[in-house]
Order: sequence, then C-alpha cells, then structure tokens
Amino acid sequence: MRRLTSGLFSIMLVILLVSCFTFATSAKDGDAKIPKAIQGKAIRMALIKEWGTGTHMITHINGARAEAKRYGIDLSVVDANNNLAKMSEAIDNAVTNKMDAILISHGKADALQDAVVRALKAGIPIIVFDNDFDVSYEIHRGKLISLDQYDLMMGLLSQMSLVQELDGEGNVVYNRVANCPPTDKRHRIWEGGILPTYPGIKVVNTIDLGTDNPMPKAQTALETLLTTKSNIDAVYAVWDEYAKGFYNAIVASGKKIPLYSVDISDQDLAMMQEHPEIWRSSAAVDSTIVGQVQIRLGLKAIAGEKLPRYYSLKPVLIRADDLPPKKQKRVTMADLGDYYEGWGYTTDFLDDWMLALEQSLKSKGNKK
Repeated sequence: MRRLTSGLFSIMLVILLVSCFTFATSAKDGDAKIPKAIQGKAIRMALIKEWGTGTHMITHINGARAEAKRYGIDLSVVDANNNLAKMSEAIDNAVTNKMDAILISHGKADALQDAVVRALKAGIPIIVFDNDFDVSYEIHRGKLISLDQYDLMMGLLSQMSLVQELDGEGNVVYNRVANCPPTDKRHRIWEGGILPTYPGIKVVNTIDLGTDNPMPKAQTALETLLTTKSNIDAVYAVWDEYAKGFYNAIVASGKKIPLYSVDISDQDLAMMQEHPEIWRSSAAVDSTIVGQVQIRLGLKAIAGEKLPRYYSLKPVLIRADDLPPKKQKRVTMADLGDYYEGWGYTTDFLDDWMLALEQSLKSKGNKK
C-alpha cells in the first residue's frame, strides 16, 4: 500500500510539473501577440537598390526575399542599375502604390532626398542601408532608420590587420573612395586613428577612381605603380571591387605583396584561397543579414513600434589563415558560418510576435 501511495504521488508530481510547464509555455505564446496593425494585413514592401549585380548584392536581395516570405510579405525589388534618377522615381512609385515600407540600398543622399521626404510625409517608413538622409524628426517621426555594416569597425578591423602583420611599419598603397558614405566612414578610421597612432605606416600612393567599374581601373593603376615603385610593403582596399583589381595586378607582377580589404564575395574567397600569401584578410558583414534586418525593421515600423534611428551590424574579420587549403575545400560565402559565429543568420530585431506571425501563416497553409 505504501508503494502504491508512493507511486501515485510520483505520477501526480509528474502531471503537476507537466501542467506547470504547459502553462508557462502557453503564457509565453500568449505574450507573443501579433500587433493589431499587422493582423490580417497584406503587407507590401519595396526594395530599391542602386545596383543589384555581384555576389554581395544578390545575396542581399535573396536574404530580404527569404525573410519576407517567412512573414507573407509581398516584396518587389527594383534594380536601378546605377541610375539615381531611376531610384528616385522608384521611391515615388512606391508612395503612389501605397507600399507599407520602403527599403533602400545605397544611392546618393542628395539625389534621393526629396523623394525620401515625400515618402516619409506620406507616412511610409524608410529603412536605408549604406546611406543616410538629413531629415528632421518632425518629418520622419521615428520612421527613418539608417542601417550600416558598422563601417567604422570594419575599417578598424581590416586596417589593424595590416598594421599587425607589418609590425607597425611599412610603405602602403592606400585606396580611398571619396563621397561614398560607407567608404568615407572607413577612411575616417585610417586618417584619424591608424596614421596618427602608427607613424611607421607610410602612404606612398593613394588610388581613388570612383565607383563606376573600379576593378579594371584599380588593376591598371596598381600595375603602373608596381613597375615604378619597388618599396611597396602592403596594399589596402577600402572596397573589395578595388581589392580584386589590386589582387590581379599583384599576381601578374609575380610579387608577394600582402593585400587587406573590406567586404567579401565568392570570387574574393576563391582569390584568397588561391593566393593566401597575397590576399590576407577582409572585414565583412554577411549581406544576407542586411536583408533579414531590413525586413524586420520594416515590420516593426508598420506595427508602430519604437525604432532606432541608426543601427550597425556586427562585422567579421575573414582571414586567409582561417580557411582550409583550396585542395581540401573551396569555400563560399554560404560556408563561412562554419568558420565564423553569427555568419548567415541573426536574431537582431526578431521579436516573438514575428515568429507567431510566421507560425500562423504556416498553419493557414497547412489547412488549405
């Protein structure tokens, strides 16, 4: 009888614990209420890009599309093909078509300013990547968010990689792309932090050839320098489109000059693995994450939640020495999560109610 009583007590205790756990789980699910502004709404967003070619940009688009699909968002993508007038027109079209949020990638602030103001005055949130707009709070009302790859930190990571491997002394060919918001930020670290702190680092030449098709121009410029200067200890690229041109020039010269850069692509990784003694490192943010965060911030804006005016994503320093030999494995951007924590996915701005929204859409799909 004593054993029976003890057994019943144990069973009741298990039932009680399970009930408590179920209640706690239900309470948590109950807290994840989908905001009224989102419930049952057919959400539409526009992603307007200055250009949409290259691994980085395609990965950004795919990241945004995949995240939009999770929440049943109708996402239209406009590739302006480096035409700023087309970008401005696309923003105005998004206003006319009453999009719920507008996501912008790059562009020039002065060319897009008027269209952005018109969108904000129409009450449409703007989530802009790698750009910013000077708009007063009276106009944007907390619905303008500027997102970047933490360009200040990417500049620091990549430039310190150069400093450390040169032991603080060396002649450097430096890449400067002026009047472009992300590269301007990276340059501020070099000019205001690196050079004053490490006087042994000497800039022997600065290459700035703008943003239009820079890779072949960078290659030609460095090839010329390599035939006239013999005292180059390192090359720094503030943007990987320049880095690829510099890499080709160094390889063609037969020299082993180390190269340091910002941003990454599948092509960059192939070059890095082909000649790890040349392309030493590059600081980067996975552009998949950019797309994910833009969509989530757009959702939060539509829901009427408080948003940050500025937000920087966490960069990673990708080092040639961290990657396997090319004979062992050819690494792509999709593989970098195996080598660096946080690559490929982030929980930034992923709220419980978004997961509830995703689950509700799956439930509806299963019932059909």
